Amino acid sequence: MLHRRFILFLLVLLPISLFAQTSKYQSQLAEIDAYVEKAREDWKIPGLAMAIVKDDQVIWAKGYGVRELGKPEPVDEKTLFAIASNSKAFTTALLAILVDEGKLKWDDKATKYWPEFELYDAYVTREMTIRDLVSHRSGLATFSGDLLWYDTNYSRAEVIRRARFIKPVSIFRSA
Repeated sequence: MLHRRFILFLLVLLPISLFAQTSKYQSQLAEIDAYVEKAREDWKIPGLAMAIVKDDQVIWAKGYGVRELGKPEPVDEKTLFAIASNSKAFTTALLAILVDEGKLKWDDKATKYWPEFELYDAYVTREMTIRDLVSHRSGLATFSGDLLWYDTNYSRAEVIRRARFIKPVSIFRSA
């Protein structure tokens, strides 16, 4: 359930659609637009996408520049970017909000919210907590799961299914 909420949150943040409220903010949006384009040029950023969320709704979204240097494909409001480990900060911040609201505890088992969760070791699967997940205490090597998704056509479900076959490199909660 928690992973579904996180995915829903990401979808709200991602620039996937424009809402009618945009016309209320035309002058401010024009200023932001000019600022972003100048910053992109000054910082030599090939492309970026940006969204403004107000009252839990995307009210403006736009892409700037190109997806890759030397190639003409433009960035638009629907372009997805690999954001590397920034997603860890977003995820942990969202979890902290849920902890503050009393909706979960750091020491709740991961399987309480994600029954399909499974790692190589049954004990680790059973004992893994939210705190363990955000502290990287699973015993898996850094980047060990990246090749499950990076540059593959695997679905999200298939990536998650395959994670159970990754052998740990250290003892659970030891590193």
